[in-house]
Amino acid sequence: MIIIFLGYAVVDNVNIAFLLYILDNIFYSISFAIKTYFQKIADPADIASTSGISFTINHIAAVVLPALLGLIWMENYGAVFLIGACIAGASLILVRAIPDNPEIGKETYWQV
Repeated sequence: MIIIFLGYAVVDNVNIAFLLYILDNIFYSISFAIKTYFQKIADPADIASTSGISFTINHIAAVVLPALLGLIWMENYGAVFLIGACIAGASLILVRAIPDNPEIGKETYWQV
């Protein structure tokens, strides 16, 4: 996603933009893996409350980010995609905390 967003920020060719768009949608459609992983490691009693928090956080982001990034878009559309690349980079760093074989008490590599 980092490469796709960086591509969006600098692309001038419509064919390359179309390819980036297709790749973007392919990666987005794979996002169900997060829910599958959560259902695999979570205690069934925690799923409802955690899903509620997740929905709330996603809703806040879906309202606030478009408004803020829309203002930035009016000045420089490329900056919006650079910000998206930074968010994707942060996600990449955070996803590295997910272990290959989670166990109770070892749901992440980073223990607090």
